[in-house]
Amino acid sequence: MDFIDRLQEVASKIDVPVIIQAIDQEESIRLAPLPGGRTVKSYMNGDKVKELPFEFRFKTKDFSGDRVIYQLSEILENVKSIPSEDDSYQFMALTISNEPFLLGQDDKKFFYYRLVVQAKLYFKNKPQESED
Repeated sequence: MDFIDRLQEVASKIDVPVIIQAIDQEESIRLAPLPGGRTVKSYMNGDKVKELPFEFRFKTKDFSGDRVIYQLSEILENVKSIPSEDDSYQFMALTISNEPFLLGQDDKKFFYYRLVVQAKLYFKNKPQESED
């Protein structure tokens, strides 16, 4: 889906690498879709409005990691538009659905922080090409 790539571009305004679906061995932020997306509205022509949740998980050994995740939260909260590159969606809104918080620390002394956002996107129905 084009949206997760565009969301990664927006999130990459901070100084920590943002990686889709993976977390690096060192300091990084993992961006991944979460279960629980839903169709908010369906139109007779097949168009849909969907709300889709995404998680940012920040891995760091820095004690001030909360500043980075809050900086990311502020960047995302102020986003007015995330245009599609392939016209697969129209951006409607991005909201913070779960404020940043510390998840905990692992045995290698990495701290993990979590931030959850919800994207509201409009998807146009793309007519199926018939096979003759």
